[in-house]
Amino acid sequence: MTAISNKVINRLTLYHCLLKYTCKGKPFIASSEIADLLDLDDSLVRKDIALCGVLGHKKQGYVVDELKKSIEQKLGFSERKEVFIIGAGSLGTALVNYADFKDYGIDILALFDNDPNKIGKEIGGKRVVSLEKLSNLISRINIKNIILTVPPQAAQEVTDYAVQCGVRFIWNFTPTVLRVPKTVTVYYENIVSSFMQMQNASIA
Repeated sequence: MTAISNKVINRLTLYHCLLKYTCKGKPFIASSEIADLLDLDDSLVRKDIALCGVLGHKKQGYVVDELKKSIEQKLGFSERKEVFIIGAGSLGTALVNYADFKDYGIDILALFDNDPNKIGKEIGGKRVVSLEKLSNLISRINIKNIILTVPPQAAQEVTDYAVQCGVRFIWNFTPTVLRVPKTVTVYYENIVSSFMQMQNASIA
């Protein structure tokens, strides 16, 4: 995937969801329709779509399937992205059972936890492995990506250990701001912030 801004990635993934679900079975869609549905400027939508190399048809718009596939190619959905989940609690369980990850090339190989009652069991067809084995498996499989879903009070300690094991990209679902070396990138999934933004919009 060629480098594009996070804002464009966010919008393209929204377009893809719209095309995949809302527009399923529809042959064409205009940029103005996408703009209206997502409350965006039409010129911005057309600019984003141009990055994908898709041309519209006069008076009809874009072919839905063609646009959907072009976004998938632009964002590298067909490229396999292997990842471990650290934290086999409720959130980790929900994520490993999220079937749509496969459509985006995200392949969760295993979950890790330090709870002896969970270790050795399977969740969503994936085995729960002792956190002590993280280093060995990272060196064997060369995994650099983790999804962090541990309790907040354990987040920094687990992060330190994961970084020591060789992790370089962390998708953080905990509410903890993590301290990591410059060689490690953390992406924060702030669920509370998203909800508060929604509430703020409803008040405005």
